[in-house]
Formats: sequence, structure tokens, C-alpha cells
Amino acid sequence: MANKQFAQLLLNKVVNDADISPLTKYNIQASDMPTKSDRQTFDFIHDYYEKEGVVPSYATLSTQVENFEYVPEITDTYTYLAKQVKDYSGKVAVFKLLEDPSMQAKFDDMESAEFIAYMQKALHEIEVQTKVSRGIGTDVVLDSEKFLTEYEKRKAGESNKIWHSKFPTVEQELGGYTEGNTYAWYGRSGRGKSIITMEEALQAAVDGANVLIWALEMPWFEWMARAYSSLSARRKIFKAEIDGTKYETGFFNRNLQQGDLPAEFEEAFRVFALELAEGQHIKGTITLRSVDDDDFDQRNLAALQADIEATKANVVVIDPIYYMDFEQNTSKTAGGDVAATSKKLRRLAGKMKCVIHVVTQAEEEKEKFDDGIRTISIPSRESVKKSKAILEDAAALLAFDSVDNTGVIEIKKGRSGGEGKQAELVFMPSYGVVEELDYTAALVREF
Repeated sequence: MANKQFAQLLLNKVVNDADISPLTKYNIQASDMPTKSDRQTFDFIHDYYEKEGVVPSYATLSTQVENFEYVPEITDTYTYLAKQVKDYSGKVAVFKLLEDPSMQAKFDDMESAEFIAYMQKALHEIEVQTKVSRGIGTDVVLDSEKFLTEYEKRKAGESNKIWHSKFPTVEQELGGYTEGNTYAWYGRSGRGKSIITMEEALQAAVDGANVLIWALEMPWFEWMARAYSSLSARRKIFKAEIDGTKYETGFFNRNLQQGDLPAEFEEAFRVFALELAEGQHIKGTITLRSVDDDDFDQRNLAALQADIEATKANVVVIDPIYYMDFEQNTSKTAGGDVAATSKKLRRLAGKMKCVIHVVTQAEEEKEKFDDGIRTISIPSRESVKKSKAILEDAAALLAFDSVDNTGVIEIKKGRSGGEGKQAELVFMPSYGVVEELDYTAALVREF
């Protein structure tokens, strides 16, 4: 049971041990002190330590702090005492919040959703403040047992989940997408970078991931039409000859978007949609938040975290990042708002243990032409639009370009290498066909 006397015991133990570090280690603040005497004791210990470099003796404290009560020989652990102090501090903070004279006015003036968001934020701040740190970092020498425990979890596939790429070259070079990391994708406007990240998200869902999509410029119906086209192509529902080459395809995306599938195809689509709802084609889930959702008003990091928690997302796509509500530009520098958002997004991926794909645009550069025909031209790293922080914070940076029915993904930065490696694609998203060219199979057929 929470008791305000534990603060007194903790401060006395610090004095007895002449060691101030536990106060920092367990994030004990003056605001955690329940009485005026405890706050004065806390402040004096800190002020004395800053000036003298040592913790004051109990004799000095007794002369300088009124009502200081000395308690000798405290054998309880710092962890236990700190937990009790934080527990009592948290209950006091919650009580003050609920007894706030302005609470009734907020309740009356705010809409219910706004008031709930206010309460959630206030309670979250209290929760963060009352958490007890178990120590700073991991002891590389002493924590080998911790390492072995995590090793066995990874061996059994229970930890540090890796979600595979749809494209073999990307999978080989990056080793898949590891939870806790952000991955940045960029390309020129209209070349299909949204399609590529959608394909990776769908692959994760097929493999069992809970996927969250923040489609910040694409309406929900368009996104779903593209997704259904891709998923049906993976089932090889149709066969089509395109430019003299035979392909196994899905439903034609444009027919889906315009609502004009041929009658026989429409019946097949209804069967496919029913199978999808029954879980026949996807092991995981896909939650779509799109630009035209009526309730999609908050697009900041707090809203993203709430969506991740609500959907238990393993994989997240933010397309594009520059349509998010950015963090405040406290650095007062160009691109500082994007940089602050990118850094916090990286932390969020680690905190929530999810993969986050962010999409941004490439600055327009001079393109390549061959006899007047545009050819594949991968944008440079320097052309990442809005902020270089997106490049720096990501575990990998991937560029994309397409022309006609071909596309290329190039790894521009990889924490484990692979820079400059390219995946050449058959790129026909209208038919749901987006896959890496298999040169080995092509050579066998030719032979």
C-alpha cells in the first residue's frame, strides 16, 4: 500500500550510503516528495552535492532542514523504496487531476472525444512520470543471461520479429524488415512508390502481420481497389497477354475503381471478397486510415501511437510522411519540423516494436532519355525531399523509379550493407502484377 513515509526512508538511505546516484537512476524528482520537509531535504541534498561533490551528512541535514527526521540502518533495496515513492506520487497526481477545479469546465466545454483525449494525455503523463527505471542500459559483462534469454526467443521466432520483403533482392540484402526500425522510401511524383510500399505491407499481412496504413493522400476506395488487384494477382486468378507476354494477373484495377467489372468478373470478385473475409488469403489484418475518412482529424505522432496500440500493429506505412501533423520546430531551422518528427518516429518504432515504412518524395532532377524515350532514372540520395533527417533516421533508404511496365528498387542506404543493389521488377499495378524479374527462370524458358 502506498505510504508517504517511504520518501523519507529513501532519502535517509541515500544519506546513509553517501550515494546520490539512486535518485537519478530511479528518476526520483522533487515533485515525488509528499511533504514540505521531504522536498526541502531532497533539494538540500541536490544543492549540497552540486556545490561540494558529496552527499551531506545527517548531522548537516538536521541543522539545515527543519523537521528532518533521521532513520538509521535502512536495509530495504532502492528499487523497492523507489517503487513505493513513485506509487504514492502517482496516486497524489491522479487525485489532483480529478479534483482540479477546471475539470468540470473542461467537461462542459469540450466535445466528448476531445475531453477523452485530454484525459488520456494527462493520465499518460502521470504514468510516464511514475514509472520506475530498473537501471541505466544493459550491462554487457554481467547481463549475459539476459542475452541468452533473448537469443532463445529469437531462435524460436518469438522475439525481434522480421517481416519478409516481397522482392527477393531486397530480402537478401536487408534480411527483411526488423521490428523497431523505420524504413524510408522515395521517388519522383507519380512513379509508383505508394504501390511498392503497399506491396510490402500486403506481403507482411499475408505472412501474419497486423498492418496499419496511414494513406494521407489516397482515398480509401482507391487504396482498396489497388490492394484487391494485387492480392488477387497473387492468387493468379486470370491469365492475360500483355505486349506479347503472358502473365498471371488479378482483377483490373481501373475496372474496380470505376465499378465496371464485366459481369462474369464481378461474380468472381464477389467470391474473392468472401474468401478474403473468411481469412483464406491473408493470415494477418490490414487497417486503413485514409485521407477521406471523416474521423481522421489527428495525424500527429500521438494519434499514430494510439492507432498502433488499438490495432496491435506490427507493420505501419505512412504515405507520405510530409502530410503528417509535424512536431514543433524548436530548432528554428529549415526542415526542423520534419527532422523532429522523423526522430520521434524512429523512437516510436522502437517503443512499439513495429516496422514503420515512411514514404517521401524526391526532388525533381534531370531525367534520362534514350532516343527521346524516358528511361529508368533512380533519384540520388541528395534528392530526398523535405529533410535529410528521414534519410539519417531510417535503417534503410530505398529509391524507386518506373517506366512503362518495368520498375527498379535501389537500396541507397542499408545498415547491413547492400548499397547500390537493385531489384528489377515487372511493374503492372493495373493488373496487380508487381514482382521481381526471375532471370534464372527466364533463361530456362529461353533455353
